[in-house]
Amino acid sequence: MEETLIQIKNSALSLILDTLDKKTLEEVKLQFLGRSGKLTLKIKDIAKLPQERRPEVGRLANEVKKAIEDTIANQESGIRNQELRIKKQKIDISGPGIKPNIGHLHPMTQVLMDVIDVFKTLGFQAADGPEIETDYYNFEALNVPKYHPARDTQQTLYLDTRNSKVTPGEIILRTQTSAMQARIMEKAKPPLRVIAPGKNFRYEQVDASHSFEFWQVEGFLVDKEVRLTDLFGIIDYVLRKLMEERELKIKFATTNFPFVEPGVDTYIGCTVCKGRGCSFCKQSGWSEIMPAGMIHPNVLKKVGYDPQKVSGFAFAIGLSRLVTLKYQMDDLRLLTNPDLRILEQF
Repeated sequence: MEETLIQIKNSALSLILDTLDKKTLEEVKLQFLGRSGKLTLKIKDIAKLPQERRPEVGRLANEVKKAIEDTIANQESGIRNQELRIKKQKIDISGPGIKPNIGHLHPMTQVLMDVIDVFKTLGFQAADGPEIETDYYNFEALNVPKYHPARDTQQTLYLDTRNSKVTPGEIILRTQTSAMQARIMEKAKPPLRVIAPGKNFRYEQVDASHSFEFWQVEGFLVDKEVRLTDLFGIIDYVLRKLMEERELKIKFATTNFPFVEPGVDTYIGCTVCKGRGCSFCKQSGWSEIMPAGMIHPNVLKKVGYDPQKVSGFAFAIGLSRLVTLKYQMDDLRLLTNPDLRILEQF
């Protein structure tokens, strides 16, 4: 009996203290102290106990009842005081509210969405891939075998695979989104039109136009009778659409990459200095924006394509650099600066 009375007390006090309005409080009061309330019924059962136990149990029942009644009274007082405070408050519902701070897309995201939209109009599909990559897809599948000197120019960041079954040097942070080429071509047959945006990592000296972490948009097209002039046409069209500048200066220069043959570098007139020369363009008046070229036959063979039947081109837009040039920033590091005074401008 004593244990049951204590349980009733604890249950009642818990419900009372959680009650925030008069109606619910009255319901709780009836639940325990009404004619058919839990405590009322239990008090009636005291008469059934042996004579010697009744006084002790009766005292406990009275204590429980008083505790419940006092807690109800205190809660009623608190609810009443709260209602009075609300009535005293004068709220002008016609007054202007507090304007919340509404965020917006980061300039990198804005330009990335523009890039995807432009390429979709040309029939390209967007794909996503892992930032933690294997040496095979990042290099070997792209005609860059081990100990090839081209690896030295990419300053690769290797993951620590000690105490694992992985061969040291096999798992890396990808240095280029070109790693997506083999991954996609292994699973699909031509014709293909794909772009693969993503983040890359290289152990590089950070300056106004370089970073150890940067974004690229890899793109490639594989089909029958694809020519270098097709590549030039798409690059010219895409850059003019993205930069929203019909008079944009574009030039191509031959270069060498193991995964393309021939290889070209794409330059646009520096929008920061308008071609006069600045620290961003290294005083040249031109900014490199997109290495590209015809996919090397060895890359096609690696994924099971016949270079005699299909050909293709590939390009890698330096998205971080494209953003800085589009908005005429003089330092790529502004894109990762958390200062809202910078970000609110876009």
